Formats: sequence, C-alpha cells, structure tokens
Amino acid sequence: MRPPRRRAARLRAALRAPPQPNWVAQSPSGRAHIGWWLGPHHICRTDSALLAPLRFAHRVETGLRISVDGDFAYGGQLTKNPIHPDWETIYGPSTPYTLRELVTVHTPRQVPRRPDRVAGLGRNVTMFDTARQWAYLQWWHHRHGAQDAWLQLIVQRCHAINTEFTVPLPFTEVQATAHSIGKWIWRNFTVEDFLARQAHRGSKGGKIMTEKKREANRQRATKFDTASIIQAAR
Repeated sequence: MRPPRRRAARLRAALRAPPQPNWVAQSPSGRAHIGWWLGPHHICRTDSALLAPLRFAHRVETGLRISVDGDFAYGGQLTKNPIHPDWETIYGPSTPYTLRELVTVHTPRQVPRRPDRVAGLGRNVTMFDTARQWAYLQWWHHRHGAQDAWLQLIVQRCHAINTEFTVPLPFTEVQATAHSIGKWIWRNFTVEDFLARQAHRGSKGGKIMTEKKREANRQRATKFDTASIIQAAR
C-alpha cells in the first residue's frame, strides 16, 4: 500500500493499528509503502488462478487501503525495497498473515467493477468477469475453429479491457487471465451448456417483462391503435 505524504510519527502509529504492518518504508520525500506479508498460501494470478480467492483478496486489499488512507491510484506492481539504505524502514511483526487475518472493519462486502474505478487486484477480477461473460457468447461462433485462434481472440478482448484501467496490468497477467478463461471454456463448454445458458437468459428476460414492461407495451399498443383510428377517420 502507498499512503499519502505523512510524517514518520504517523507511520509508526500505523504499526500499532490492527492488523499491524510487517514493515513501513519511507523515502526522503515523505512517500511511503506499507507492507503485509502473506503466508503460508499465496494468491495465484496465473492461468491456473481461481476467481474466488482473487475476489476475496481484492476486498481485503481494498479494506487495508482504506484503513491507512492509501493511494487508490497505486497499481500495486512495484514497491519500495524495505532494506534499501535510502529508505527509513520501520519493522513490525515478523509472522506472515493469512488473508482472513487481514480482514478489517473497512473490508467492503462489495467493490466497484467499473474498469476506471478499480485498482490492485480489482483489475484482475474485473478483467476476468468482463471477459468471461463476453467469451461465453463468442464461443458459439468459434467452436469449430482452432484453439490457438480462440485463445488469441480472448487475449485481444482482455487487452482491450486492460486499456480501460487507470494503471494497466502487465501483459503477462493479461495473457494469464485470457488463457484461464479460454482454456476452461474450450475444454468444458458444450452445445448443451450454451443452449441452457441462453434459455436461462431468456427466462430472466421473461420475468422482467411481467409488470412494468408489459404495461409499457400495452400503453404503446393503445397509442398505436388510437393513432390508427384517427388516421383512418381522416
């Protein structure tokens, strides 16, 4: 996490707030990074990644960022080296945390998914969700083609989503997300699955038509009929 400019005394105060950071590294300019070590299990961000842990980690990261008044424009790709002699480093606990131990009162139940409003791990989650929904519909038109061409199509879509982020992800993570989506759909999706998905979408649309839209349709039909009568009378 990168908090805004603050004095060293305030950084030391951050070490006393639960969950205590493992280290705080401050540069001579006053900028600082706050770090929590994660263990024993890490969050996978390759093409083998599962979405549920990433979503949870995104919420935890957002809560920590709020708790230290962190910079939401910080992309989380680079951090200050806490052992560099130019930084003033304050060390906290040496024991790594689990994700659940990093949950705070600031951890949100939901986080924004618009590309222009997400940062950190939220970019991975937003890209995965957005590209996945798009890929399910595209599979029907590309199911008889080659897998390499299909994966390249998903990579292009993920790259387009990545360009909408304020701080884009590196291409390696874009490619990993695209391959995770593309390979799973290519191996597991079938015509029956596609038709069932479309039927489910249609049933949801039918339920939406029950009240307001049906009434709007009736009003439009009434207006049309009235206009037809007036036109015929003329």
